[in-house]
Amino acid sequence: MDFTPFLSQLLSDHALAANQLAKVSQVYCLGSRLLLSAVVRAAPRPEGILGAVTTAEEGLAKVVRHQPDLLVVSEGLERGCGVELTLRVKRDHPRTRVLLLVSRNASRSRAREAIAAGCDGVLRDAGLGAGGELAAIRTICHGGQVIDRSLENLWRQPVETVPRLSQREKQVMADVARGYNNQEIARHLILSADTVKTHVSRVLVKLSARDRTHATVRALELGLMEWPANGNHR
Repeated sequence: MDFTPFLSQLLSDHALAANQLAKVSQVYCLGSRLLLSAVVRAAPRPEGILGAVTTAEEGLAKVVRHQPDLLVVSEGLERGCGVELTLRVKRDHPRTRVLLLVSRNASRSRAREAIAAGCDGVLRDAGLGAGGELAAIRTICHGGQVIDRSLENLWRQPVETVPRLSQREKQVMADVARGYNNQEIARHLILSADTVKTHVSRVLVKLSARDRTHATVRALELGLMEWPANGNHR
């Protein structure tokens, strides 16, 4: 895909980007050399970019070498597949968070596969710009997960197979999705931290989830919650 129309938007507001990306080490693996060049030249904190490559093999090598906080990878690469790279990184380097950019024609099964593997964010590449990807990176690096609203219906399951969450459990999960810890959720919802912990534990059991991130993915998969609007209640 030609990213040229989105460059001016993607690289705007450097002051905001610098604040959001402070102390975040990054590797970019994108199928557009032009975009990579522009990102490196205009990055508000270029020293935080540890790699800028265009193939899956190069992207994996950079992750192995640098163990970055964040990998931003596009589905389409010059060689290899961004989804395959996502799966490999989440399997072998779980500490590295991954933001996957998918095209309009992305395979539904591959998008679901990436999300099930624990991908921390999935955005449409056509939605780049206007600060959306910066907000996504900020959320991901604070422990949250971001999934483009246009992709939410790709993995919903039939209603009859879906467990039920209480309204309070949904509220707790919305804050979990924002990346809040139990203390922050307790302050937001005016609950005790122990009560929040109990709600999270019940949700993990109901959704057969292995951890909080997996529970968020499962809740979205099953249509039990919408992706929460951005908000700062901390």
